[in-house]
Amino acid sequence: MNDDKEICFPYAYGRLNASIDFLANNLEMACIREDIDVDDKVFKMLKKLVNDCQHLAAVESYDKH
Repeated sequence: MNDDKEICFPYAYGRLNASIDFLANNLEMACIREDIDVDDKVFKMLKKLVNDCQHLAAVESYDKH
């Protein structure tokens, strides 16, 4: 068995992309469950930042050759 493993970058990108979305959504839900009062504008800003980062990562990943 070969222990040298290579990263599958499309898979890793997809997992990271989904995890960032998951983190933002779960933070909002955790605040609601714990009755922590956070202005909705904060979550909208966070979601926009996540979306912007995801979009930029996708654009920068295009093959430029």
